[in-house]
Amino acid sequence: MAFNWSTNPRAHLVPFDPAFGEYNILLDGHAHTTVSDGRLTPEQLVEYSIAQGFNAVIVTDHNTVRGGLRAEKYAMSKYQDKIVVIPGMEYSNCRIHMNFININTTVSVGNREFPTDEDMQRAIDRVHELGGLVIVNHIPWSNHTLERLNTPRLVNHPSVESLISWGVDGFEIVNQATFDLPTYQRLLAHNILLLQQSNVNRSTDKPQLIIMTGSDVHTPNTAFAWTVLRAKEFTKESVMDEVRNARTSFLFDPTGNRADIMPGYSQKYLALSPLSELAEYFGSFYDRYHGQYSFHGTRCQRDVVDFHGRSIGFFVLYLFTGVLLFETIYQTIGFVTRIAKQRLYKNTHVE
Repeated sequence: MAFNWSTNPRAHLVPFDPAFGEYNILLDGHAHTTVSDGRLTPEQLVEYSIAQGFNAVIVTDHNTVRGGLRAEKYAMSKYQDKIVVIPGMEYSNCRIHMNFININTTVSVGNREFPTDEDMQRAIDRVHELGGLVIVNHIPWSNHTLERLNTPRLVNHPSVESLISWGVDGFEIVNQATFDLPTYQRLLAHNILLLQQSNVNRSTDKPQLIIMTGSDVHTPNTAFAWTVLRAKEFTKESVMDEVRNARTSFLFDPTGNRADIMPGYSQKYLALSPLSELAEYFGSFYDRYHGQYSFHGTRCQRDVVDFHGRSIGFFVLYLFTGVLLFETIYQTIGFVTRIAKQRLYKNTHVE
């Protein structure tokens, strides 16, 4: 795929914080590749990010840093003057999704299907030991109630207050087109309180919380938000210094930039599609509600299947009626044909 467009969000958007001022970095804080469940290779992701107006991107495949390291190597070899790639991973399970950013080693500490609070705290501590940062992702998505299962997508998600006490560094307050206003307000209140304490005591050990946005791109699609910051140099270290000190704001357009691309259908798919469409017809006899994938080979909730007995019964009735109608027509045609042949035979012999 070729991403033959360019996006300039500066042309019509201003930072969410009007007093933020000038910026030179437009960062995507959350992106996936084919190394986990994305549709873009790490190389394609770099080119796609440039087309979407980003000049920095944090690559966070689920539970591995391999995609980020590969994207960073590619960007440094071909686009060193256009984009900074920061490797990371998305710590993913049935309780929480968190981005571990600016690390070169996969952190598997405490990462299982249902980690305990202590497991998550140990993982956060390990990231900090490696010099990385921890950003909590898409809380509205995580707490969204799954249809029919009547349970949150992620089970027993920790509260914002608990996560802050465990030492996370920030929160993703825009994911795709969703703006997490309650978490944003909580972060503002936290940071304002720290500023007030700093003005009174002239010092505080507590860092401000980072405000981050992320496209969470899996397939090439519309961009909605850009994290902005002022870096002294166009390097990973300089970008991370601004992020680490929570000197960020963001651009947000809920309509998106309308720049996306989808590959065409393969010929094999088109050849098999009549059969797959037929299979989908029989899929109308039931509804299957999937639990959230845990990224550990299981699902967080058991699937629920509802069979539509009335639909199945009427299908059998329609099928029986169709067979009966076909047989009736077939026998009628056969009977008429035999009568016509008999009359023809009689007329021939009479003559």
